[in-house]
Amino acid sequence: MSQLSPVHHQINSRRCIAAASLLSASGGTVFMLLPILLGSASEYLTLNEEQAGLLASSYFAGFLLVCLSAIFWMRRVNWRYVGSMGSLILAGGLMASAMTHSYHALLALMAVSGVGAGILYGLAICILSGTQNPDRNFGIKLLTEVVLAAALLLILPVYVSDSWGFKGLMLCVAGVVTLVGLAAFWLPVSGREAVTSTETEIYQPQKNGPIWLALIALMIYFAGLSGIWAFMERIGVGHGLATDTIGMCLSFSLLGGALGAFCAALWGEKYGRTLPLVVSSVLLLAVMAIFSAPLNVSTFALASFVFAYGWNYGLPYQMGIVVSLDQKGSLAVLMSSFLSLGAIIGPAMGGMLIVSGGYGGLYIVMALAVVLGLGLFLLLHWRSSRRLSSCSL
Repeated sequence: MSQLSPVHHQINSRRCIAAASLLSASGGTVFMLLPILLGSASEYLTLNEEQAGLLASSYFAGFLLVCLSAIFWMRRVNWRYVGSMGSLILAGGLMASAMTHSYHALLALMAVSGVGAGILYGLAICILSGTQNPDRNFGIKLLTEVVLAAALLLILPVYVSDSWGFKGLMLCVAGVVTLVGLAAFWLPVSGREAVTSTETEIYQPQKNGPIWLALIALMIYFAGLSGIWAFMERIGVGHGLATDTIGMCLSFSLLGGALGAFCAALWGEKYGRTLPLVVSSVLLLAVMAIFSAPLNVSTFALASFVFAYGWNYGLPYQMGIVVSLDQKGSLAVLMSSFLSLGAIIGPAMGGMLIVSGGYGGLYIVMALAVVLGLGLFLLLHWRSSRRLSSCSL
């Protein structure tokens, strides 16, 4: 045990948690800016909603490929090198995307960017899932993500998009990714190894049924949220709002996300996990109902704020449930894979729903996804709590 103490201390240090949160924010930047980036790409290449949704899905396909493989190598490599490499791939993909004039080339380059983002996000999940207080640290991670994205959403639509369009947006995001990538040098070289062979864990799903179900719930829930988030800019345009106004509203919304993540980080498990999960889901469902009615600027800004709050308040508790079910520490790293699956399914399905039946179908299907994901999480959490109570007796 004494040999593990230095590593255990490093992974729980403020420096390590801050570095992992910054790299996660860098890896999540494209997703957090998705409404603006897809809207700008749609105008740049004259795309419809289905084509724009496929851009997001292509990005997350690259993201997914890395995250699926991470379970085999993420705990065995030098984390500083991995963080630096992920930042360079993501920045390079974004810069190349800024230079292309072809939709199909942009699809491929978004996939390359997704590979870099997947490396960064998967690394952060791997690190934070091994800390002593994952609920709190996932809250810090999400807080960092939304603060960075809120700053970019405040600046980019007003000062970059109007003057330099899609190319300027992508180059600016690439520059931010490169700068934030320096945080990789704050990481420890490595963390703890999984207690048992990862390969054995994967091929014995009957022993890990609850965690696999929790990962599926995470995917379903995230698909519902990302299907809405990807088209927030288009939703605003559909209600007659100007692009720069929408950008300011979305920046304001991410302050709600920062508040939600801060509340999760501050309270941790003070109120358990059931209450935060239910409250966050009810808020999200209420916002989808509001979006289906006529909106003005104030209502859109407030609804977007509440949407981001509910999302970032509930997600740390969902991730905490996954970690608590992963008793051997080998499968929680797959959270990034299942999040990316949800992010692939949500925008692609959302675009198809909008093209085929308008935004009403989008709101209904995504609301059902949130309800189903919530039900699965509550079932798993209650069963796990009863099992722990019976064992303590």
